[in-house]
Amino acid sequence: MTLGYQVLIAGALAGLVGAAEIVARYRSEPLFALERPSASVYILINVAAGVGALFLVRAFGWTFGQTANIDLWRALVAGFAALAIFRSSLFVTKVGETEVNVGPSQILTSLLGVFDSAIDRKCAEKLADGLSQGELEKLDPERVMSTLPVLCLALMQNFSSSDQALLAGELVKIEQNKALKPRAKMQATIVQLSKFLGNDLVEKVLKASTPILVEADPVAEVLQEARALRQAPATS
Repeated sequence: MTLGYQVLIAGALAGLVGAAEIVARYRSEPLFALERPSASVYILINVAAGVGALFLVRAFGWTFGQTANIDLWRALVAGFAALAIFRSSLFVTKVGETEVNVGPSQILTSLLGVFDSAIDRKCAEKLADGLSQGELEKLDPERVMSTLPVLCLALMQNFSSSDQALLAGELVKIEQNKALKPRAKMQATIVQLSKFLGNDLVEKVLKASTPILVEADPVAEVLQEARALRQAPATS
């Protein structure tokens, strides 16, 4: 196998691994994440890491215990090992009270931070467009926090148990946060569900379930109870 084919295989695999990581990390908005310019930079850096790993493997003469198709094995290992190289740190230094990794992992952290900000803004914009503030104000925070996660998860067919555990942990943190008021907790719950399950699903469930999530009107409840007592048959 020529060197050109080895470079092509290693670079393509490393790029696919980078793209797959972005999709897995931002499952609520995978296409939006991939369309960001920073995503292209991240994928290209992964490609460069894969090609660089290939040249290192060739320079050290590693064969990984293989006697046949050595060039192919080198290209495959370099392509899939690019992410591990990208996550490595040359050393750790302390800036004030914070430990900072110095090395390729710092680039990864910075790029993922850009993704996080962009995706969070996108989620907030889509949620704001889908539900007006007036509609949110009508909802009962306690009902939303207890009912909405159950309804959303009931619609999911392939939501892994590990992701369920992560989502449950985030929802528990919100519920136990004493600094947040009920309405802030409700909105934080909606945002977390959107991150894990997607804005479209959460928005549709919210709109479809509005009748059972709306705050009860105390006056209407009293009138309804009075009407029910009036219509009830008298007992001797």
